[in-house]
Amino acid sequence: MPVSAALGIAAAAALMAAAWRDPQRRAWALAAIAGGILYLALRGLPPLLGAGEGARGENWNWGGHLLALAGMLALAAALSRRAGLAPREMGFARPGNLGAAARVGAAALLASYPLHVITAGRIEPIPAQTWLFVATMPGLVEEVAFRGVLLAAAERAAPATRFIAGVPVTLGAALLTAAFVGLHGFGVGVLVSVLPGALLYLWLRLRTGSLLLPIVAHNLWNLTVLAAHL
Repeated sequence: MPVSAALGIAAAAALMAAAWRDPQRRAWALAAIAGGILYLALRGLPPLLGAGEGARGENWNWGGHLLALAGMLALAAALSRRAGLAPREMGFARPGNLGAAARVGAAALLASYPLHVITAGRIEPIPAQTWLFVATMPGLVEEVAFRGVLLAAAERAAPATRFIAGVPVTLGAALLTAAFVGLHGFGVGVLVSVLPGALLYLWLRLRTGSLLLPIVAHNLWNLTVLAAHL
């Protein structure tokens, strides 16, 4: 079993264990896990049918990401209508604390670029479609899923909270972030690029109460990674 899959399964098992004694929390854990499976299935459907990603972005998985986005929005609507999950709990709200959050995000992005330059290889030329995809899809779709709908369900499943860096981090949020990082693989590249980014996006989401800044920061972070390969 790949390490990334093992980490995802371990995070799901830990979430279920944390929620097990309470029927309502257990239901939320199941919703978060089922939502994660739905996300992966929809995103992976076009490649499974032969419309996969090119090695250098010539054929990025646009269809899979759009399917996953539609699935997450449908799940959000269902959870809101049937389970009373408020849109603001999923980050569909106007952001607050923008000044401090924007400063932290900008500082993190500026610090990330030289680090990526040091650790990145060189890819030339980078196709225009790659720039367009990286500037839009990953940040939008992954944030709606992992800092939006799935985060809200995971937080209800495991609400134990500690304040870290000025924001309330639940056990559910920590486990979901671990799963998010694990889904990107395991290695030096993940530790350098994905993990710091994931922590930044979560902090921005919890600080502002909105998905807006995490989406922007995620796409800009990915663009800095791509630019570091020039």
